[in-house]
Amino acid sequence: MTLQKMAASAGLAACLATAAWGLTATGAIPAAGASTGTGTGTASSRLDAGASASPTAQPLSAQDRMFMDEASQINLAEISLGRYVQAHGTTRTARDLGASYAHDHAGAQVSLGRLASRLHVTLPRSPGAQLKSVAAHVEAQTGRSKDVAFLKASVSGHKAAIAVFKKEESAGSNPSVKAYAARYLPMLQTHLRLAEHAESVLHVS
Repeated sequence: MTLQKMAASAGLAACLATAAWGLTATGAIPAAGASTGTGTGTASSRLDAGASASPTAQPLSAQDRMFMDEASQINLAEISLGRYVQAHGTTRTARDLGASYAHDHAGAQVSLGRLASRLHVTLPRSPGAQLKSVAAHVEAQTGRSKDVAFLKASVSGHKAAIAVFKKEESAGSNPSVKAYAARYLPMLQTHLRLAEHAESVLHVS
């Protein structure tokens, strides 16, 4: 189910234009905003073109490298947990949300991987220990409690992820890395709105 269809079914079509995943201010699959998946749209083309244009002329700061590391972990965590909840969630609301997270972040990770390759950056291959701990907590729940734990982690996690992407936009140095942050920030904001709406649907306190 696409974000647009899910948002419409959740009654969010009018307002739309995954402790935070265990991140401190920050998981691995590409995310997408209005355009998801392979990242072949116009915005993606501009991003890829910018990334391939002389990496040496676009130095990477410590902030840029930290952001790419955190963004990859965010994507990976969202993909993994999203797929798990899609398969094991007890409500349609949670399963659909998990599917959207996995799909969108998979696309975002593909785009990030291309950027990292052109900038000679090695990305994490799995989420960090804190992210794994959050996923383990959700998986340990049973019945409706599993969905509730997932939604609570989704809300707090996306708030933290948004802060990470905003920081790169304002404090990053490399134009291509900053462009990636700007491209996928709206996706994270949409995911947060959907998670908050899902909490209201399931009456999560």
